[in-house]
Amino acid sequence: MHYINALPVYFILLSLVIFISIRFIVLKKTGQKIILLQEFIYSLWIIYMESLLYLTVFPSTDATRSDWVGINLIPFNTIENYLFLFSQGGISVASVNLLGNTAVFVPMGILLVLINSKISFKKMFLIGIGTSFVIELTQLVLSSLNVLSRSFDVDDVILNTTGVIIGFAIMKIGMFFIKKKKL
Repeated sequence: MHYINALPVYFILLSLVIFISIRFIVLKKTGQKIILLQEFIYSLWIIYMESLLYLTVFPSTDATRSDWVGINLIPFNTIENYLFLFSQGGISVASVNLLGNTAVFVPMGILLVLINSKISFKKMFLIGIGTSFVIELTQLVLSSLNVLSRSFDVDDVILNTTGVIIGFAIMKIGMFFIKKKKL
């Protein structure tokens, strides 16, 4: 995952400049009040989603193309294999895959609650599973076309969705304690 340092910063900055420009024009024309914190959260959402796209869809610098396309449709199969690898001392590989696939989606749950504090668990779950499924399907299609070397793994969908739900839970618990403290 050393390519995480090579995020397309210029593309993200360009997107932000375009978004902020259009957003402020629309807000001014419609007479809506500009709330800087809200606009900052929207900007964080754009940065996060572009980074997520880059990390999950675009190939890493060490990825090699091959005719092999991996598909795992058996829930918990890959997770079980990584847990076994972890127990055998393959801590770094297992950690990166299990914790990484979960952790990278935690910000989605956090940001979506910041954008819409009334979002339900069901909607959050559906957004998490839907986003993850689209990413996995994109990886499968691009791998089938020999554009990159990734695989479709139902366990990634499970881990990614778990990350979204963890982010959601962190925010809802935090909001509960903030409201309780105000009383």
